[in-house]
Amino acid sequence: MKQVRTLVVLIMILFCANVTLHAQQNKKENLSVLYVGYDPAIPVDEKIINSPTATGGMTPERFKEDVKTRFNAFESYLKEYFTTVKAVDARSYTMDMSKNYDVTIFDQTINPWEKEQRSPYKQAKFLTEDFDFPTIFIGHTAPQMGGSIGLKLDWLCLCLDADAHHLKAEHPIFKGPFPVKLTMVVKPTPADIYHYPSGKDVPKEIPMWRVQKEGYQEGKGYRIGLVARGDGFLDSPDAEYISSGVNSKDVGAVAIGRHGNFLLWGFSASPDFMTDEAKQVFANTVVYIKKFKGQKPIARKYNDRIGTKSIVDEMVAKLNTESFEEFKIYMGEMNIVREKSINELLTKKEKGEKLSELEEAILGAQSQPIPVPTWEQYLQQTAQTFYKPEYIKNVDKLKKYLKDNRKYMYSDPKGFFDLKVDEDVKKLGVDNEDVKLLQRCVSLLKSGKDTDLAKRVLLRYTGMEKSAQEWEKWLNENSSKLFFTEAGGYKWMIDTTK
Repeated sequence: MKQVRTLVVLIMILFCANVTLHAQQNKKENLSVLYVGYDPAIPVDEKIINSPTATGGMTPERFKEDVKTRFNAFESYLKEYFTTVKAVDARSYTMDMSKNYDVTIFDQTINPWEKEQRSPYKQAKFLTEDFDFPTIFIGHTAPQMGGSIGLKLDWLCLCLDADAHHLKAEHPIFKGPFPVKLTMVVKPTPADIYHYPSGKDVPKEIPMWRVQKEGYQEGKGYRIGLVARGDGFLDSPDAEYISSGVNSKDVGAVAIGRHGNFLLWGFSASPDFMTDEAKQVFANTVVYIKKFKGQKPIARKYNDRIGTKSIVDEMVAKLNTESFEEFKIYMGEMNIVREKSINELLTKKEKGEKLSELEEAILGAQSQPIPVPTWEQYLQQTAQTFYKPEYIKNVDKLKKYLKDNRKYMYSDPKGFFDLKVDEDVKKLGVDNEDVKLLQRCVSLLKSGKDTDLAKRVLLRYTGMEKSAQEWEKWLNENSSKLFFTEAGGYKWMIDTTK
């Protein structure tokens, strides 16, 4: 009898625990959310349906299926967690709408208020720089809408699959207010990580967290997630890295991250395809981003191809015969994959099947094998503008030059992954990431020595021109709040969050 009573008590405890957890999960947050997607009642233009960049890499057939359910799925899901939810079609969205909501979620790209210009090239503009409402971008909407306003949530690769890894498990989005118990499963490390120097010490197996039930790598045409560049992402106080994920780039690629009042949720799934844990985490993400209302980005990354000093580190790491041999093997493997892909597309075409825009592009771009370089060609490709013929037989000299001059390097604001040595800074002998550089230049202005050099350096690294007295006052007032950003244009800026 005693055993029966004990069993009944245990059952009641478990029942009450489950009821409590269920209640916690369904207790709505007093928060208003605006979801922006494609209303299935409004037909989608064929240009969008057939554009891989507009659909997140979906096949046209799968995209049409997704449109039928995604909008309503998000609306229903959000209503389970929040007191006020409004879903609007992306093509009818205006920025004024966000004023009435705590958080705006962009799942599809809205119409630009200023169209793209071809010559000279100018990005289309979707939002204005004074847009300071808490925002979540899902996947490819982040770089498409945020590029023109300088967000670090840029387009590294539309290649994010279904699992997260190297996540900051202590981050608030994994803690609450909705309860989360992360299920981490050890899986093989994505092979592409090892093609980058940053992956050298990554174990062959790493813990992963499943975010969505289906990923694009399953080959069923599902929407592909997006990762942003990790290089330079954390060089300003307005940004935070939260997680990476399975993709074809380096281990530091950003799958979930924040820049100012904008947050990238790089994973692509609608609630129908999210895991139960991911649903909780996404809801927590909505709550989390709300507190950044009015906190616009400080360091704007207007050129997503700007070269950061990590390029030098990669060069140094690759300048050896071992890396050269590994690269040749990799190129050979790429050619095998290329040939298989081309043959499949040609067979499809011969059968009279219509190729998608992406497939036609692949067929055109990869018709010839990728040349496997010689050592000299490899050296040129790796060292870029720093290459000299004398380094072919003395690569250590090149590596020493790169290491010695790294602290003086910068990238032109309109550069394309290139770096150069700032001879002015080198003459002063001070690292451009050291605030002493600014102090030295101000001292030169006050003394009347090398004033032209000092003015050039101050203008280059702050974008401002002042008198010696004004510079001294500015430094005294802001020295404790200054930070240096490479991604933001190699500038010294003031941390306005302090």
